[in-house]
Amino acid sequence: MRLALLLSLLLLLVACSGRGCGDEIPTPVVDELGVEVHYENPPANSPGTLLSLGPHLWEATLKKRGDAARIHPSRVATSRLVWAELDYYEFQEFGKDSLRFEERRVGPAVFRRTSGDTRFSELAGMPGDTLILQRSLSSWHAVISPYGDQLAYQRGENSTIDGRAVWVYSLGLAPQIAPKADKELTLETAANLAGLAVTPVELSGSLYVDIATGNRLLAEVEGSYVPRRTLGNTDPSNEVHFTYRESRSPSQLAATILAPSAGQVRSPKPRNRSVPQRPKTVPGSGAP
Repeated sequence: MRLALLLSLLLLLVACSGRGCGDEIPTPVVDELGVEVHYENPPANSPGTLLSLGPHLWEATLKKRGDAARIHPSRVATSRLVWAELDYYEFQEFGKDSLRFEERRVGPAVFRRTSGDTRFSELAGMPGDTLILQRSLSSWHAVISPYGDQLAYQRGENSTIDGRAVWVYSLGLAPQIAPKADKELTLETAANLAGLAVTPVELSGSLYVDIATGNRLLAEVEGSYVPRRTLGNTDPSNEVHFTYRESRSPSQLAATILAPSAGQVRSPKPRNRSVPQRPKTVPGSGAP
């Protein structure tokens, strides 16, 4: 009975992989306490799905306490993207105390700098480039990737955020079962079999997905894991602990993205257009 329950749960985790995942709640799984639980993967996001959201503001904050061995170093980062439309946006990334990267796209021109104390470099942008949208999506994937297939999404009741209808998911660790055995695996053994670089310890959080476009509007997650080099070590200082929050807020009006002032942009280095000349020889000088 227990094996059948766990197999049903895992099949539901892999059964949904497209935009239509949340169209209706799937057949529930009944746990050992008789409670109905709905498991399914949320719709995949991409730069293409984000374009359907229109102008919006994306903000993300990561706080990570690394392990004692510094395999996964501590990090505090805040990122912000003001997306107006194709070829018009402003992206900023802050470290613990200061700006460490900024990129503005204003029509055909891209302006970048790596500190708030430096001037921008200007370069030509590719028309219709959406790489910055992909960069905003990669933050979420970087947070959940250590958990691999041990990450499970549990479907809840629909709700609303800022007047938009959303699907609601809670995040947790999926039960791990031993192949051909009616028993659960320990997290460490499951990580070995899954080839994970870490052993998951805890994971919890919530995800809110826009029903109209399938995009994540809000995600809040907290978790911990142990780097595989420290397996079997129960010292809490070897655990990596993190909290992450991101929000994506659509706007009816596109923000105005302005180019930096002339004084904030580096002057391009002059190019040497002279053509090298062969040395002249004088007849009778002995030159070959």
